[in-house]
Amino acid sequence: MSEQLSAANELVREKIFLDQNVGKESTQLLLEGDIIVPDVKPDMALMLQTDAKMIIDRTEASTDRVNFVGRLHISVLYIAKTAEKPVHTMSLSAPVDDFINMDGVTKDMWIMAKAEIANIDYKMLNDRKVNYRAIVNVSIHAERSDTHEMVTDIHDVPENQLLKTGITVNRAVDHKVDRFAVKDQLLIPSSKPNIREVLSCNAHIANKDVRIMNGRVNLTGELLVTSLYKGDADDSLIEFLENEIPFNGSIDVHNAKDDMFADVTLQVLDQYVQIRPDSDGEDRVLDVEISVGVQMKVYCTENIQILEDAYCINKTLNITKNPLKYPRLVCRNRNQAPVKEVVQLSGCPDMLQIFNVRGTPHLDEVKVIDDKCVVEGVIDTDILYVAESDATPLYCYKTVIPYRQVIEAKSANPGMHVNVDVSIDHVAFNMLSGWETEVRFLLTFNTQVVDEKEINVINNIEFCEMEPEELNGMASMTVYVVQPADTIWKIAKRYNSAIDDLMAVNDIENPSKIYQGQKLLILKKVM
Repeated sequence: MSEQLSAANELVREKIFLDQNVGKESTQLLLEGDIIVPDVKPDMALMLQTDAKMIIDRTEASTDRVNFVGRLHISVLYIAKTAEKPVHTMSLSAPVDDFINMDGVTKDMWIMAKAEIANIDYKMLNDRKVNYRAIVNVSIHAERSDTHEMVTDIHDVPENQLLKTGITVNRAVDHKVDRFAVKDQLLIPSSKPNIREVLSCNAHIANKDVRIMNGRVNLTGELLVTSLYKGDADDSLIEFLENEIPFNGSIDVHNAKDDMFADVTLQVLDQYVQIRPDSDGEDRVLDVEISVGVQMKVYCTENIQILEDAYCINKTLNITKNPLKYPRLVCRNRNQAPVKEVVQLSGCPDMLQIFNVRGTPHLDEVKVIDDKCVVEGVIDTDILYVAESDATPLYCYKTVIPYRQVIEAKSANPGMHVNVDVSIDHVAFNMLSGWETEVRFLLTFNTQVVDEKEINVINNIEFCEMEPEELNGMASMTVYVVQPADTIWKIAKRYNSAIDDLMAVNDIENPSKIYQGQKLLILKKVM
């Protein structure tokens, strides 16, 4: 953090390295295109379920500009236009290459990008083409590490003539953008048929935990994998699987130490699924490989002693100060909260059996009040079920479930920067009737509150001998009445006196115990 330089003109200088926010910019992208049914698949009768996610694969900063490259991935589950009404799937990966203008950005800065689909609409143009229209919110955060030089000590000046203060600084020791792969083989339960075709495989991350060790960061958690497949006995028969795959990823971070902490964002990038035969030669194994993207910032906390002021008897000190802004971590915590809602179907066929319930949380608003953060948002919810309908044997009901959570955040105040990451760690449901079901989500809130502080630091001091006329003009003896904001140090500086002499003359044992209205005898000090 600091580097001591050689003494010059009795000054001790140090360098400190602080993170500075360059800026945060957001933009909305309108992405539009068509999804075509592959030639080998039948025509569409009904779109059943859609899934879309925006992935940013890389960013590149240049002068006042950040380019980002990624892809919009969409998968569609649909019912075919045949007598048997089988279910099929198709997908599209549309490339995205765009930029955001950001004043002050340069090539060597750290860039963190985040993308979220705000809204997406689908329209069947005909039985072989679907038009999509997506609004994607992209936010870019730029940060740099600045070097500041300041005076921290003065040689040959008594320590009690130096006024020092401590500040607590959080700074990044390393940034990482990486990925790791999770591989597993999922076995089909004996009660279910062999696999004919995998229709969909979706994974999301739950129960994330971050542990920092010397030289590395360990990431553990679970991948909750939901799969839909066709059985080999009946083309119209759909089977559903739920699996939990534990993962333990490790990222090398050279400067990491076990007393540090990290902000880590994990995202499922890609899923690869292949049907494998089991030991009996039957297709009852799903070979799964999931790529998890990592954006990581590792912090350390340091307490730094800053020279705030100084005086020297019989000398005038011309002190030059500059303002310095630095981030201070106020609090960080992890909270979990259940969200429960009874969903009633409206204008849809009744349910016979629920396959799965899927949710995507969105954060709409964060309010900071004293010692608390209030977050509000919604969960986009899909309920995929077997329908009591010959026309639509499967159906997907979409709804929005609101949530509100009060998070304890000690010392948080309005105006501070708050970052809240919301994830779903568990989903459960209970079918109450053919038109009503209870849905339960367990939400996890990772909250961080940062305050930007400012302090004036000394970057130079010039020493000048007092003029004889100025010394002779000082009274030999002064009786001073202590004022509300006074300290022994301030009084001694004002009257060119040594603190030890001032305390001895006035029988003061504890310099912090002076009080308003107290009379002090101050004797002139000449060296």
